[in-house]
Amino acid sequence: METESKSRLIAELPVETQKILKNIDFSIKRNDIIEQARKSGAIPDILQELGMLPDKKYNSTEDVAEELHRIYMGIPA
Repeated sequence: METESKSRLIAELPVETQKILKNIDFSIKRNDIIEQARKSGAIPDILQELGMLPDKKYNSTEDVAEELHRIYMGIPA
């Protein structure tokens, strides 16, 4: 996916999710993303969405946004 396209995916995320992801140090695994989000005071809906991410390592906010887009759109990974 092109960088511009990935940036668009980030912009389409809920603002609360964008704020959480902005404060995460990548490269990071899903469970660590959830833990950092929990510590940041993420609401349960965001924690639930992050819990739907495939259990793998993410190298950037764009990687997470791309996976969340797949989840939202029902597109298999």
